Amino acid sequence: MSRRDFSDCMIGEGTRVGGTIDSPGMVRIDGEFSGDIKSGASVIISKKAVVHAHINARQLVVAGKFSGSAVIEGGVRYAETARIEADCTGKFLIVEAGALVNGQFARIDIED
Repeated sequence: MSRRDFSDCMIGEGTRVGGTIDSPGMVRIDGEFSGDIKSGASVIISKKAVVHAHINARQLVVAGKFSGSAVIEGGVRYAETARIEADCTGKFLIVEAGALVNGQFARIDIED
C-alpha cells in the first residue's frame, strides 16, 4: 500500500470523540478521545489533547494527557508537557524533563 492509498486521521482541538479508530496512517489527536486506536504508523497526542485509550501503533508521541495503555512496535516519547497515567510496551522510551509519568514501561526485545 503506497502513501497515496490512504490519508491520515486527525481529531481537531475542541472536538470530543469516542469509539474506535483503525487507520493505516498516522493518527493525531488535538482534542479529546476515548476508546481504542489502531494505527499502522504513529499516534501523536498533542499538548492540549486529552486521551483515554488503548493504543496499538508503530510509534507513540505524547505531549498532552494520556491514560490507558499502549502496545507500540517502535519507540515511545513523552514530551515535557506530557501527563501520563498509562502502561506502555515498546522498543524504547524517551521521557523529556518535565513530563509527569505514572505507569510502567515494558521493553520488547529488539530483533537483530
